[in-house]
Amino acid sequence: MDTKINTFIFDCFGVICDPPLSNWYKHKSGKHGFIDEKLHDILREFDLGKMSEDDMAEYFSKYEGINLTKEAIRDEIDTYLKLDRTLADMIGKLKNTGFKTILLSNANASFFERKIYILYPEFKNLFDEIVISSEVGMVKPDKEIYLHALEKISSKPEECVFIDDNKENVLASEKLGITGYVYTDSKSFAEYLKTLGINL
Repeated sequence: MDTKINTFIFDCFGVICDPPLSNWYKHKSGKHGFIDEKLHDILREFDLGKMSEDDMAEYFSKYEGINLTKEAIRDEIDTYLKLDRTLADMIGKLKNTGFKTILLSNANASFFERKIYILYPEFKNLFDEIVISSEVGMVKPDKEIYLHALEKISSKPEECVFIDDNKENVLASEKLGITGYVYTDSKSFAEYLKTLGINL
């Protein structure tokens, strides 16, 4: 193999899974015409575990035109969850081929426990390690969470590829010496793997 890479670090939402919160917001804001300038900061609090899923639903319920209970809002958000099975299959193959795989997600862990692990029981088995921001009190693109992930997986920066749909997060990983890849779709990622000498 023509590569020193032995570890793949994957973002979750926008890569392996569609982003339920973001997609719900996009749909509702487009329909009702509201713009939330504070949402980025609110989502950071959520990802740090300082807000719960109920807190987010309560926050969303105050938007103009959203006449729903917290429970109904959560149910709606849940419907936006979808796993990219093609990419999931590729991750499984990477792991089974001997590469280390790790999930590094800005998210609230309760959603994983309540929804992802239940709906997709195979999800946990795709990764050697799972790092969720709310559980560690750190979020991307802060460098500390990348360093924490490297320590968890026992890999050096130059041995890793970090895959995220957010360019800012990818640039932050590259500053630490990690190879960054801005994710768009599974087909392009498969082509990228070939450039590393990896054919799944």
